Amino acid sequence: MKIVSGYFVYRAYTSYKAHFSASNTDISKYGFRLFKPSYDTFLCTKGKQFYDKIAKRLQTEVGVTNLFITAFLEDPDLWIGAICGELSTYIEKMVIRDGRLANMPYVFAKDATTLLRSGMKFNDDMAEFCFDALMSSSIELESFIILKKMFNLRLDNNTTHDYLYSSKYIKYEFLLKVGLEKYKTILEEAVMQNRD
Repeated sequence: MKIVSGYFVYRAYTSYKAHFSASNTDISKYGFRLFKPSYDTFLCTKGKQFYDKIAKRLQTEVGVTNLFITAFLEDPDLWIGAICGELSTYIEKMVIRDGRLANMPYVFAKDATTLLRSGMKFNDDMAEFCFDALMSSSIELESFIILKKMFNLRLDNNTTHDYLYSSKYIKYEFLLKVGLEKYKTILEEAVMQNRD
């Protein structure tokens, strides 16, 4: 296991911050390669100690990456000092998110059942129905993204979607890679189990 440095944390921070906050940046297009600012730039950066603190606490590339994804999902404009100041809180949120991802087939099956029992129909209103469930915290963001990809759901003229989802969660959608066939099977099973 490779132990990360403050410089790696700095690169990850600048890359994921740009990914989540800049409309024209999508690091998933480039194989998740991090930006490579010079080491001298890192040394001259104010708050260098924040990057070193995160490196010392998390130690791995995966941990650092997951921390920034979790933090920027909450606020795409977070300053490194704010993340560092609430590091334990963000680590807790990261662990919850990582656990959800590790158990995603179960989570998706549960969310599909919730939607079906709430009256979801496979029609033109499905996108609004699923988005309302997401906004009311009835389903997880990852389940919504899977359904959105699976059915090519579109939410045109929904101001909440335009303001919140398009500006914040759409960037997470690019990072979430899932095999849709597996989730189609899970959804089919949920439909069979929840037939009227």
